[in-house]
Amino acid sequence: MFLWDAVRLLLTASAIRIAQVTGRQPLSTPACRSDLCQNVAHEIVSSMDDTIDPCTDFYAYACGRWNVSDPYDRDQSGVLKAKISVQLQELFDNGSYTNPTEKKASDIYNQCIRQANDQPFDDRSLVGAVDDLLGGWSLLEHHRNVSAFRLDDALVRLQLNNIVVYGSLPVSRNVFSSDENILFFVKPYRLSWLWEMEALINGHGNLTVSYLTAQLMNKWTPIVQRLLKATNASADWSTVKNRLEQAIRLDVSLAVGRVEFNTVRTSKDIQMRLTFGDLSRPPYRSRFLASFLSLFNTMLKASSVKFQATTTTTFGAPNSEYIIQLDRKMAQLEWDGDAGRTVLADWLWWISVYHYHLAYRGKGTCVKLVKAAMPLTVSGMFFKTYIPSEAVEKAKVLAFEIANGVRDAVLLKATWMDRATQDAAVDKLNHTLLVIGYPEEFLHDSTLIDDLYAKVHVEVSFFDTLRTIDRSNSWINLRKLSHTAASDDPFYPTDLTLLSAVMLPESNRIVIPAAYLQPPTFYASNMDIINYARFGSMIGHEFTHGFDILGKEFGKDGKLFSLWTNATQNNYNTKKHTLVDFYNNISPKNDSVDGLQTLGENIADISGYRASYLAFRNFLRRTKFRIKLPGLEALNEEQLFWLIEAQTYCTRHPASLDTAHAPNRYRVMGSYMNNVDFGAAYNCSLGSPMNPRIKGW
Repeated sequence: MFLWDAVRLLLTASAIRIAQVTGRQPLSTPACRSDLCQNVAHEIVSSMDDTIDPCTDFYAYACGRWNVSDPYDRDQSGVLKAKISVQLQELFDNGSYTNPTEKKASDIYNQCIRQANDQPFDDRSLVGAVDDLLGGWSLLEHHRNVSAFRLDDALVRLQLNNIVVYGSLPVSRNVFSSDENILFFVKPYRLSWLWEMEALINGHGNLTVSYLTAQLMNKWTPIVQRLLKATNASADWSTVKNRLEQAIRLDVSLAVGRVEFNTVRTSKDIQMRLTFGDLSRPPYRSRFLASFLSLFNTMLKASSVKFQATTTTTFGAPNSEYIIQLDRKMAQLEWDGDAGRTVLADWLWWISVYHYHLAYRGKGTCVKLVKAAMPLTVSGMFFKTYIPSEAVEKAKVLAFEIANGVRDAVLLKATWMDRATQDAAVDKLNHTLLVIGYPEEFLHDSTLIDDLYAKVHVEVSFFDTLRTIDRSNSWINLRKLSHTAASDDPFYPTDLTLLSAVMLPESNRIVIPAAYLQPPTFYASNMDIINYARFGSMIGHEFTHGFDILGKEFGKDGKLFSLWTNATQNNYNTKKHTLVDFYNNISPKNDSVDGLQTLGENIADISGYRASYLAFRNFLRRTKFRIKLPGLEALNEEQLFWLIEAQTYCTRHPASLDTAHAPNRYRVMGSYMNNVDFGAAYNCSLGSPMNPRIKGW
C-alpha cells in the first residue's frame, strides 16, 4: 500500500475549461494595504529596476537592484534555505519533542553540541574508531605482517558502517519489475564530485592524477599530521606522508574518467545490468570482484536482512565503465603482493578518516548530523511546527490545476509529438503520483518511525553514537532487498526539509517536500499570485521531466517503456538543435551557456512557465481575482506573475557550478523569450529582444 500523503492526479479533458485571456487592460482596483501586501510589494519593488525596458532586458528590469535588497546575494531559494536553517536550529534549541524518537533526535543534537562546546575535536576517538573497523590496521603505525590484513572482513565492516569505499550500493526499484528492489553498483559520489568540481574550476585539460593528488595532499597533510601527533603513533611523518600519498593517488586514479556529476542518464545507463556471476568472468579479472558475491552475502547476514544473492542475481550497473576501471586497479594491486596490499589497507584507512572527519565539523553541523541520522523524524518535527495544514490542501488543488496546464499548454501543444505519443503522455500524466508535504499517517502513529530508527542509539561516546547512525543507515538501505518496490516504500525519499522537488520517473512520482510550503515560495492564504508564479512553475517544471529525454524511457507504472514513437524521436532530434543554438547564442562569450548540457532543464523551465501561466489565467477567469500591490499599481495580474517568477532567480553571480541548468539570468531570459504569453503580457513588439521572431522552442 502506498503510505505517503499522495494525490493521484486523475485528469479529464473537461476538468477545467481553458480560458483565453488576451490583451486585458489593468482595472481600477485599489491597492491592497494589508501588512502582507505591503511586505510582498516592498520585496518586489526593492529588487527591480523600473528604469530598464522590460522588453529589452527583463532580468535587469526584475533584478537590477537585487544587490541592494539582499547583501548576502541569495536568490529566492537561498533566502528560503536560510529561513529553514534558522527554523531547524530553533526547533532543536527549544528542545520540544512529542514522542521517544523525537527525544532521541533531540538527545543526539545535544550530545553533538556538548562535543562542540566542551571538548576539542576528539582525534583519539576518531583514530580508535577507524583502527577498530580495520582490525587494528593504521596508516600511522609500522606494520610488519601486511599479509595478515583481512581485506574482505574490513570491507564488510566499512560497508555495514555506511563508509563508501569502492562503490555506493543503493537499493532501489527494479525498472524491469514493478514489485521488487535490486542493488545498484554506483561510482562513489566522492569520486564523481572530486573530478567534476575540479573540471568546472580548472577545465578538463588541467586534470591529471598528479594534479588532483597534490590538491588533496595539501588539504589532508595538516589533518593527518595532527592525528599522528595526537595518537603518539610509531610511524615517522616521512613514512606516513608517503603512504598517505599512495592511498590518495589510488582514490584519484579511480576518479579519473567519465564526468557524470550532472550528465543526463541515457537509456543504456538505465538498463545496464550485470549478474554477480558476471564478475568472475572476463572482462573482469580481479579476485576482489570475483569474491564480491560472498562479500555481499556476508554483509546481508551481518545486517540480519532476509535476502541472499546468487550467481544469477542481477544488479544495476549504470557506471559499468567504472566497474571495469576498479577491476583493473584491484587486479594490479593484487599482482603487486604485499606492497599492493599495504596501499589497499592504507586506502581504506584514509577513506574511513575522511568519512568521520566530514561527519562532524563542530556545532554548525549538528542539525545536519541529526537529519542524516533520522531524516523522517526531523521532517515530522519541522512539518508540525512550521507548516499549516491548510497549506498542504491548497497545494494539492494547485498541483491539480498545474497538471491540467501541462496537458493543455505543453503536451497537446507539442507539435513535434505525434498523436500516439501525446495520448501515451497524457495517460502517464493521469497516473502520476504527487507527494506533498509529509506522510500524514506518521503524524498519527509514531511507532512506524520508532521501528525504522530503532538501531540508532545515544551512546556515552559521541563517536560511538555516530557509528550507530552509520549502521542504521546501512541497514535501512539493505532492508529494501527483502521488501516490495521502492515506489511503495514510505521511507523513500526521506529528508523533507530539503529544497529538492524532484520527478522520480522510476515510480512516476513527483515529490514536493514540506520545506517549500511556506513563504517566499508558497502562502497558505491571500497571495495566490505568488503560489502560481513560484510554486506552480516549479511543479510544472517537474511534471515536464516525466516526458523528457529520460522520462520518456518510463511508462505510467514506472517500468521501462518507450513513451515516444520513432516519428516523435526523429522530430525531437531535429527540433532540439534550434533550442540548443538559441541558448548557445543567448549570452556573451565570457558568460556562455552550454545549450546542449542544459537542454533538458531549459525545456522544463519553458514548459513549466507555460503550464503555470495557463493555470493562473484560468484562475483569474474563474475567480475574477484582482490584486494591486503598493508601488506596482501600473502592473496588471499577468504582468505581476512574470515579474514575481523572474525574481525567484535574482542573483549577482552569473556563473554556477551547476552545469545542468543555465545560469539564473539566462534561465529567465531564455524561458521568457520562448514564451509568447510573456511577450503578450508586456506588449513587447515582435522582433524586440524579449520577443524574438524566431523562437527556440
